Amino acid sequence: MGQRIDETALDTLFREARTHATWQPKPVTDQTLRDLYDVLKWAPTSANAAPARFAFLRSKEAKERLRPALAPLNVEKAMTAPVTVIGLRHEILRAAADTVPA
Repeated sequence: MGQRIDETALDTLFREARTHATWQPKPVTDQTLRDLYDVLKWAPTSANAAPARFAFLRSKEAKERLRPALAPLNVEKAMTAPVTVIGLRHEILRAAADTVPA
């Protein structure tokens, strides 16, 4: 971990990164989602508990079930995205509280 991240990577990840509000009409492949998850699963977490769980929603039916939980400004974005990713963690964090020393 003693190596510095190069400037191009810092620009891509932080300095020039932007939140997108519209999507290209292109599907996201299963392999792309697997690749994304493979990077996410190695992120450092408290006590190496890795509490994050993700649901990748593609179908209209799955997104409609999510609709009631969305903030009004996020409904159109979530409904039109090729994949909507939600993070699930509350139950896992509650369980971890019983197993990780304070």
